[in-house]
Amino acid sequence: MDGPAPAGPFGARLPRKEDPRLLRGEARFLDDIEVPPGTLHAVFLRSPHAHARILGIDASGVRDIPGALVLTAADLPQLPPLRPDLPLPGFAVTERPLLCRDLVRFVGDCVAIVLAEDAYAAEDAAELVAVDYEPLPAIVTLEQALAEGAGSVHREAPDNVLFRNQVTTEGFDAAFAAAPHVFRETFVGSRVATVSLEPRGCLARHDPGLDETVLWSSTQVPHLVRNMLCEVLGLADTAVRVIAPDVGGGFGVKASVYPEEILAIAAARLLGRPVKWAGDRQDDFLSSSHARDMRFGVEMAMDADGVLAAIRIDVLANAGAYGGIPFGSSIEAGGGPRTFPGPYRFRHYAFRTRAVATHTTPSGPYRGVAAPIAFMAFEGMMDRAAAALGLTREEIRRRNLLDTADFPFVNASGIRYDIASHHRTLTKALALSEWEDFVLRRDADPDKIRGIGIACVTEQTGQGSTRYRARGLLRIPGIEAARLKMEPSGRATLAVSQTTQGQGHLTTFAQMAAEHLGIPPAHITVLEGDTAVSPFGSGTFASRSVVAAGGAVITAAEVIAKKMKRIAGHLLEADEADIVLRDGRAEVVGTGLSVTIEEVARTAYAMRPKGVPPGESFGLDTTEYWDQPFSSVSAAVHVAEVSIEKATGRVKVERYSIVHDCGRVVNPMIVDGQVHGAVVQGLGPALMERLVHDEHGQLLTTTLLDYTLPTALDVPDIAMEHIETPALDTKGGVKGMAEGGTIGAIPVLLSAINDALRPHGAWIHAIPVRAEQLLRIIRTQPGTPEG
Repeated sequence: MDGPAPAGPFGARLPRKEDPRLLRGEARFLDDIEVPPGTLHAVFLRSPHAHARILGIDASGVRDIPGALVLTAADLPQLPPLRPDLPLPGFAVTERPLLCRDLVRFVGDCVAIVLAEDAYAAEDAAELVAVDYEPLPAIVTLEQALAEGAGSVHREAPDNVLFRNQVTTEGFDAAFAAAPHVFRETFVGSRVATVSLEPRGCLARHDPGLDETVLWSSTQVPHLVRNMLCEVLGLADTAVRVIAPDVGGGFGVKASVYPEEILAIAAARLLGRPVKWAGDRQDDFLSSSHARDMRFGVEMAMDADGVLAAIRIDVLANAGAYGGIPFGSSIEAGGGPRTFPGPYRFRHYAFRTRAVATHTTPSGPYRGVAAPIAFMAFEGMMDRAAAALGLTREEIRRRNLLDTADFPFVNASGIRYDIASHHRTLTKALALSEWEDFVLRRDADPDKIRGIGIACVTEQTGQGSTRYRARGLLRIPGIEAARLKMEPSGRATLAVSQTTQGQGHLTTFAQMAAEHLGIPPAHITVLEGDTAVSPFGSGTFASRSVVAAGGAVITAAEVIAKKMKRIAGHLLEADEADIVLRDGRAEVVGTGLSVTIEEVARTAYAMRPKGVPPGESFGLDTTEYWDQPFSSVSAAVHVAEVSIEKATGRVKVERYSIVHDCGRVVNPMIVDGQVHGAVVQGLGPALMERLVHDEHGQLLTTTLLDYTLPTALDVPDIAMEHIETPALDTKGGVKGMAEGGTIGAIPVLLSAINDALRPHGAWIHAIPVRAEQLLRIIRTQPGTPEG
């Protein structure tokens, strides 16, 4: 990392406060919560058909299971359907029933809730429910959905397009027509699942005496879940409490509100008993949102020197059977064109994008959303253009990367970049990876072919309310909040409108606050994930925490720090402007005079002989909200080396290097861990992960035997360096970074594989890249040694 070691908590490589209890097995995940007496355990009866009419449901067999019962749509007639998209331009307004009454639209659609005294009895009872279906033709792929004469998934979208947008910048046609070189290709993403360590689940309880409804849910967005519960069930938000306990991985899949959460509450209120649902792995594969079934058709126009003149893209995203809440059907189709321009300088841009309905599991956010496929397409085109124009891959990027003099810069999709270090990041990444020496390593093993890849990427982070309004996502507030209270002891409690799933919030937010309060991070207790404790906010997703919630944390700390300085100045008879807070004391600069933070705090609470200054209020307590005005854009360059065994086609990632710039780094150890984990979540989709449906819409990959995930043996050592270019548009100069590892991993691995295949004349533009595919290329196109 550049620069000297930090003197204060901000920037220190502190161990995570969360880890000891997690490592000792003392965490409280959903299934660790002691269920209240009388709890019913739920199993959701799911459709085995991708598209079918429901002709009847016979639950009479359930009577053989003592205490078991079944709820269908007929038993909950008051529940309105969900409407994922709002009536805005470009959106088709469709409905999703919480329980299907007449029609199912994907394998996994909820048909009934089966409840029993324990989970095993509920599973047994579910097998006794007979549903009479009339199977209908299923639309499974993008091609089928858009084909002439295809049926429709929803009558409100007869052409199966749930969201569409089309933009052409001024002067595009002339710039595109005048360019001497145009390169064209279509890039295909792979439909994937998140596979969080802990599947989704929830526990609902209603107390009629207190008129309080409580939902424990493995969610990333407790306040948004509460909002939807109130909207759908007609409840007052003051009577609903949502708690996210320890959450075993989120990565975006748990940032949506699902029918099971609403139905658990509805059942608990109807039956007067708590209801618990703990999803299993098959539930997770069938009903938790899928992602990245996308196509990017790219036309890239360049001048004679390899400088970008204009780009046109056509984006298709398989939205599945329904849009999700709160992200709607546009999450990927809207995100693809928005992120596509990346770190490059060009003004002429045209795109058409469509989210397409099919009879498959709904799609939703997953780490990086559409960006990994967008950069796979952009970086793939840069590699192809370099080869065609006789340029090196690094040189064509240098000619097109944004430079220091360009900032602040508003790119062709309207995103503001305040400042970045793209050229410097590229130079350091090439050095870190020993790029120039790869020629000496390429032929090191006669039984393998080797390649090296490069990807220059950006990550849009910290989006606030303005961006969500512009995207039509009106159910996402975009704001975050922090409630900071310093106790008389001089220790502090910080409640934040977020919920952690392993990001290190309890450490990072404490460091950010401690920097201003002058106390150790260990003296700050961070609380999250409970709508009764945390102030209102949007939740944890889209690399927003350190920017959006961090902005609120810093603002709250600044407010308390200013008040402490006023009180300390009063106690020490000094000007508050001369007071600094550090090492647990309030000091008068250059005098040796000081008072402890505890003494200041006790004075604030009227516990000392000398009171607060005249006109000063008592207490040290504030709640502050933060709305990030602009997205904060991080940058990274990834370089990967791969080897491919000639005999088997097996790919091994031999070396992996990253140079990353996410502004000021709050805790380098946590950032390193986030980026490392994100890289692994890119390695899987690039090389092995793929959800497979048959022609009837049946998901064939519903266990971890069928759906291959990376193991520790697949993960290379990752060399990483940070550049710190403080952001100009954020509190504290920070930028988000949790998705950048995935965003860069997919394009860089495809780049490296294509480099290895160059002597064979092959070019791959779809993932995952399978060993059998590579073996076929190696055997049928032997290639010749490069001169």
